[in-house]
Amino acid sequence: MTHRFWLSGVAVFLAMTAAPTPGYAQDNKEPQALVDAAKKEGELVAYWHSSRITKAGAAFEKAYGIKVLGTKMNDTETTEKIVREVESGNIQADVIGYDDGPRLITELLPGNYVTNYVPADAADLPEISRNPLVYLWQVTVFGYNNETHKECPISNVWQLTEPEWKGKFHMFDPRLRSTMIQMFSAIEDRSEEMAASYQDFYGKPLEMTEKNAGLEFIKRLAANQPILYNEDLDIAAAVGTRGQKDPPMGFYFLGRHREAAAKNHALDICNLVPFQGFAQPSFAQTVTGSPHPNAAKLFISFILTDEGVSPWTTDIGAYSPLSTLKSSPDNPYPSLEAWGTKMLYADNAHVTDRRQDLLDFWITSSRP
Repeated sequence: MTHRFWLSGVAVFLAMTAAPTPGYAQDNKEPQALVDAAKKEGELVAYWHSSRITKAGAAFEKAYGIKVLGTKMNDTETTEKIVREVESGNIQADVIGYDDGPRLITELLPGNYVTNYVPADAADLPEISRNPLVYLWQVTVFGYNNETHKECPISNVWQLTEPEWKGKFHMFDPRLRSTMIQMFSAIEDRSEEMAASYQDFYGKPLEMTEKNAGLEFIKRLAANQPILYNEDLDIAAAVGTRGQKDPPMGFYFLGRHREAAAKNHALDICNLVPFQGFAQPSFAQTVTGSPHPNAAKLFISFILTDEGVSPWTTDIGAYSPLSTLKSSPDNPYPSLEAWGTKMLYADNAHVTDRRQDLLDFWITSSRP
């Protein structure tokens, strides 16, 4: 059965990396020539999805003498500003950090608002992280309270749809967090594995009321009334608070475990079949027509190094796309690749096609 899962996972992986994305640029400059050109520009403006751009910018300035003005913005804010700047010809930003892959490939790249830049010296960058360029992967996991339970109380994701877990599974609200819709799309992509894992666990075929096993799982999960959140700080607290007789399970970013000791939370992750979590990519793109194009390219090269990406990867749950770079020693696996098919990956094109349908399906399935 493991062999069957591996083949399906590889097929999904290959499908995700086969189609080209508009706005792709491979730089032909030698690295030193790029450094020299960037230094002449002298500064860089970054709109970023994470406040840690401040630390990355300080490290970049220390390395190259190029000052970085980094501003934390969510994807909606970044999109609005970039579109307005490019269309008006008054471009301020040089580079963006962005989480919403489907929006990136359907709006910003086709509209030529941003350009996908892959450094000339990034030969080891995996195809899945090239187009559009991913500089960071963060993993979400199923977690449990390891004070109450000595091991995860379930072994298969289908158990979360059983009456025992009704109202006792805490997760992101799909209406508010695109991570969940991306994950639902990835689950649907692996429907054959979902059906097989059900039959393996329960000893009988899955009785389908939907067109595939992925949708069947999503429907049953929604009907089991999970508790929904916008922020996973609250999910981790609900799951990990000590002294609970019957704690819930949760789905959250593994990065929440970095605070577990300080907050006295009892948290551990579940090793479930057929998947253990979802890998959320964060993208870096240059702004088309920006005032400091070489500094933007150099910054993208920089965050593909240990020094540049360390503001993120020193914490548990975060990985560079380059498996040779360091990650936190607290991670259960040393690289994203090492998770294998235990990790779900979304196909941006599939999410784009299915986003609204999956959201509507979740809302409808959640109704009593």
